[in-house]
Amino acid sequence: METIRFSYNWNNKLTNAAFTTLRLHNPHKYQRGAKYMIECKGKILGVAVLHEIRTFKISDLNNFVTFLDTGYNVSETVKLLQTMYKNKVYDWNAQKLDFCLLVYEKPAKENRLFD
Repeated sequence: METIRFSYNWNNKLTNAAFTTLRLHNPHKYQRGAKYMIECKGKILGVAVLHEIRTFKISDLNNFVTFLDTGYNVSETVKLLQTMYKNKVYDWNAQKLDFCLLVYEKPAKENRLFD
């Protein structure tokens, strides 16, 4: 099972039953219906199923997506992504992103998210 790692719980989203994540486009890793171990700062939070994926370029980001995912507006989220992936992306105009909707297999309280 693949692991999706988070360095920070942006917008406190990982405490919800469902959450989103913006990732570099990777059709081999991010697949609808697949299960993923969710980890934040080295702590396993649970298993989530990827329910939906939207793929688009960074220029197509909007405040609706960015405020829900990171808690920041588009320009701040773009800066954040460019910092996180500074050694992996060389052309942000061409780079695609995957906006993934994940749902925990068990309710959030059972995943011990509030420990």
